[in-house]
Amino acid sequence: MPDERERAVALMRERRFPEALAIFLHLREGNSDDWSLYYMAGQCFRFMNNIPGAVRFLSRAASLNPGEAEVLFALGIALQVAEEYELAIERLKQAVSIEPRLFSAYNSIGLTYRRIGQFREALEWYSKAAEGIVAAVSDEVLKDSESCFKEEIVDGKEVLVVLPYGLEKIHQMLRSDPMYAIVKNNIGVCLNELGDMNSAREQFKESIEFIPDGYNYPDPCKHLEAIQGRGWTGE
Repeated sequence: MPDERERAVALMRERRFPEALAIFLHLREGNSDDWSLYYMAGQCFRFMNNIPGAVRFLSRAASLNPGEAEVLFALGIALQVAEEYELAIERLKQAVSIEPRLFSAYNSIGLTYRRIGQFREALEWYSKAAEGIVAAVSDEVLKDSESCFKEEIVDGKEVLVVLPYGLEKIHQMLRSDPMYAIVKNNIGVCLNELGDMNSAREQFKESIEFIPDGYNYPDPCKHLEAIQGRGWTGE
């Protein structure tokens, strides 16, 4: 069984989802309580655009292992695609309650709220994602206290001051993953839909600043051009 499972996982990595799915379904016949087989089969169904199959198998995985955040996240995405928005939000919120640093799930909650026209709720969750990403990166960088801080006397009191190295490192790490740029763009979209064009413009500019080198993400540039006079679509 381990060899077959490993082969199926390798096929998934190669995006050969029908072949991987066939193996997972075969393995499930003798392991009907193995949540991971349902999870991986559900993901295959989703990437094959068989959304009913994805929802069915991911729901089973979640029922077998309700404490696994990644399963609930995947189920929430499948439900979102199936346009079962309220249930998608419920599952995605369960995911972040288990794993508070699953920031892509915060972003998905925002997207789901936006699709049902609840822009303030969408903005709230996009903002939580951005704040959480910055906090997580800052925590990681500032662990190196010798490189990031120095003691100074301010108004007669000894305080710790963040050195330029720490700020530059935080900026560098935020640019190492596209999620921060994506979230800032989505914040801009919501702000524009709520009528705050000036704040939206600043969010798009910040999103552009944090796009990783070599990563193809034209959305904030297009939105910035649109908001500056070429017509706004929000897409």
